[in-house]
Amino acid sequence: MRDDGHLPPGLERATELLRDESHVRPEWRAAVMASLDRDDPASSIRPVRRWSMRPTAAIAAGVLCAIAGGALTFAATRWSQPARATLAAVDTGRISRVRFTLVAAKAARVSIVGDFNQWNPTTLPMRRSTDGQTWEIEVPLASGRYTYAFFVDGRVARDSAAAESPNDGFGTPSSVILVRGGGT
Repeated sequence: MRDDGHLPPGLERATELLRDESHVRPEWRAAVMASLDRDDPASSIRPVRRWSMRPTAAIAAGVLCAIAGGALTFAATRWSQPARATLAAVDTGRISRVRFTLVAAKAARVSIVGDFNQWNPTTLPMRRSTDGQTWEIEVPLASGRYTYAFFVDGRVARDSAAAESPNDGFGTPSSVILVRGGGT
């Protein structure tokens, strides 16, 4: 702005152009409004449907998720108890049948995982013995060193009766068994 309160001529003209209202021809406005009509089958502009949820339904869904998460956490921590296990091997030639036993009275499902089954908890499920407290399985293994653990109700537990494996690099608690031709 100059000292006399007026704008330079170039800015003055730009200001006038910005203040000038554009005049839209009525026929153009009518054509645009007709294309927005929802009943017009030739309309190229359609309203977009957006998913929405009522606040009460959203709150109910959140509460349901919190309850389900709490129940899963409770179930996982309830059955996380230290396990105690023993094992014995019976030689049958070059392959030894290694018997793994685990005392876990409150467990609902137990399996054994290790190098011999690619740590897959579904391939070697253990059976509950008649005393109701001990879980058992016999696994045929060739001579060698194996790292293993028990999979108790979804959690990995090392065998407290066996040598602990050195750090496996994954933070998994595991044990070591040496199988020889005449036993373990």
